[in-house]
Amino acid sequence: MRAAAVVLALALGADCFAPAPTARTSTALNAAGHAVIVQNKGGGHGEIGFHLAKNLADKDLTVTIVQDSAAKKEALPFSKYGELPSSVNVEWVDTSDAAAVEAACGDKATHVFDNNSKKPGDAAPIISAAKKSDAFYSFVSSAGMYAAKGMLKEEKKVKDPPTGQREVEMTLEKELPGRWTAFRPQYIYGPYTNKRDYLDWFLNRAARDLPMPVPADAQQPVSVTHCEDVASLIGSVVGKEKEAGGEIFNCGTNKMCSYDDVCIAAANALGKEALVTALPPDTKSSFPFRPNAEGFAVRVRKVMSTLGWEGAKHNVLEDISADGFYTKDFLALGLDQGDLDTSKDGLELCQNLEQDYGTRGVHL
Repeated sequence: MRAAAVVLALALGADCFAPAPTARTSTALNAAGHAVIVQNKGGGHGEIGFHLAKNLADKDLTVTIVQDSAAKKEALPFSKYGELPSSVNVEWVDTSDAAAVEAACGDKATHVFDNNSKKPGDAAPIISAAKKSDAFYSFVSSAGMYAAKGMLKEEKKVKDPPTGQREVEMTLEKELPGRWTAFRPQYIYGPYTNKRDYLDWFLNRAARDLPMPVPADAQQPVSVTHCEDVASLIGSVVGKEKEAGGEIFNCGTNKMCSYDDVCIAAANALGKEALVTALPPDTKSSFPFRPNAEGFAVRVRKVMSTLGWEGAKHNVLEDISADGFYTKDFLALGLDQGDLDTSKDGLELCQNLEQDYGTRGVHL
């Protein structure tokens, strides 16, 4: 009987005993490598994992997303994971369970992308897994740690005491010398985002013919970057690990604009006038970007020269134009309708509401 079973197996092939594949079954490791993305539950960096997975899959890497199970599966971008290429596998893990995170990362990764850690304790199991597999570790940090203002280069002063993300960078320098890098993103927008605050602020007010109270003269530079460009910048580390080792890179667009530019683009997209008014610098209000007079924008020359990143493919001013995808989504979602809470706009503090721009504060 046993001999007959062996003969049957040889005739049918070993695949007859393999489990039936599922839509999210892990694929065999591609020759280009295996990338593990540890993805947070959402927020300002919530969409990075989705777009980074697509970027890495396009580079012929097998990808595993270790997704924080605290994320809402019905929310964007998590509800769209089924659209990812077949070379991407998603594992939902309680990221507060260090052993579970380390196990999910496995010991076969060539690259680890940490888009979850906010303090060294969060990174510890990911670092442990990276050591076992000798993987190159890319940490998605934050530009929010800069204490400087204006145009920000990587060597600019950071906050003291250090932020949690800065402490992770320091830990990586100690634990993985030469086998880590960090990317410091700033303001992110794009499809499947779960945080629309940055650009909706402008469209919301333009749609309702409301003033846009902007700190100082509204000429401050700002770096607002499409999530696909963020993903391509971070993904540029693949094949450039030696050059990236131990380095920190700003993560943003090379197509900068001013606060004023965004105000005018949003108004033009809806066929309105830009009612730009001036708040005193450093006023705390609903305004979505830094309120200082100098602005707060990351410069990305280093990543372009060191890792060969070709620059942004998207332009925020085009994406919020009348024909831009972002404005079309805004209107399709009905966000131009209904009342808007402007109680934190600081209109009572505006310096030029009448004297500079007339009674309606119209930008000329």
